[in-house]
Amino acid sequence: MKSVALVTEYNPFHNGHLYHAQTSKSITDSEISIAIMSGNFVMRGQPAIYNKFIRTRMALNAVDLVIELPAVAALSAGQYFAETAVQIASYVDADHLSFGSESGDIDSFHELQKDISKIEQTSEFLMKLKEGKSYPRILSELLNNHTLLSSPNNTLGVSYMRAIQKLAPHIKPWTISRESSHHHDFNISNLNFASGTAIRNALQTQNDLWKSVVPNSIQQLYQEPHATVEDTFPYIKYAILSHTTHSLKNIYTMSEGLENRILDKIRYASSFEHLMSLIKTKRYTYTHIQRVLMNILLNFQHHHKHNSIKAVHILGMSPKGQQYLKYLKQKFPERHFITQLNQQNAHLFEQEIHSTHIYNLLSNRTETDFNTHVLRIED
Repeated sequence: MKSVALVTEYNPFHNGHLYHAQTSKSITDSEISIAIMSGNFVMRGQPAIYNKFIRTRMALNAVDLVIELPAVAALSAGQYFAETAVQIASYVDADHLSFGSESGDIDSFHELQKDISKIEQTSEFLMKLKEGKSYPRILSELLNNHTLLSSPNNTLGVSYMRAIQKLAPHIKPWTISRESSHHHDFNISNLNFASGTAIRNALQTQNDLWKSVVPNSIQQLYQEPHATVEDTFPYIKYAILSHTTHSLKNIYTMSEGLENRILDKIRYASSFEHLMSLIKTKRYTYTHIQRVLMNILLNFQHHHKHNSIKAVHILGMSPKGQQYLKYLKQKFPERHFITQLNQQNAHLFEQEIHSTHIYNLLSNRTETDFNTHVLRIED
């Protein structure tokens, strides 16, 4: 059964995601589409607007299998985020991986990948790395601001390409152009497509324009948002004040010296946005700081980062997805495709279970990884 993997957050699911899923299946001639989806916290360093169980229901409007991206990877920068997703795609025997981009031209990604490989061998690259500059910034400087690196989805696409080359060269990459909206558009201006940012804003402000840019068949799932980033502030403040400078250094994604600034500024902050404004400098990007704060909230430390996949947590499946899962279990009897968490397998997903408990604290939800069964839908 030919399959295509889609690395997703669906925060929340919208018409652009539907277009990406349908087109990916079509151009790869795949029978099965597999969404590798961030759980209750997402890459931009925020709690998801809806929990992973509701977003799984949304996703099954378009895909056959929904697999949870490990929580530590979901709160990582592009390279580890992409490498973990590619490892999962390989673990579930995906033939293709399709990602959205502003470019939509896979040949240009192949060319850029070659240029990056050459640059990484230069003394200039190593020198900038020693200076503590971020990987994307170094590439931008040494590639003369290559146009592909000027947009966030393109940059993440480069990470997917490199992860495939490094970890799963048998997977064929594809890219599909984003339709009629930009990643950070704040308002809905198109009758069919909008960014996740614009849709979240509309949902939070009770602006019904979101109804025009999400599939009609699942609109009943778009209720009052479960959680916002501001909901995290009192818990983050408590978590930070419970740390010392030394213990904060152990938090995953913490940049050298940032722990001092966070401990200093938290005493004056009155809200999440206020805290961000106090911490922000040219050295640290907004998204990086948000990821650090979420990792403090969840107490994710450096040793929680794993470089291999030992099991996958399946959140939902269509009838075709169920057939594919049966095929996987027969082909790979030694692998762990988990559809229900219990005391015997919980150790494989400790961070995901913990993240769900913290998310429920923020949102007053009650669905956990133990009381919520894998979602099965009928055709």
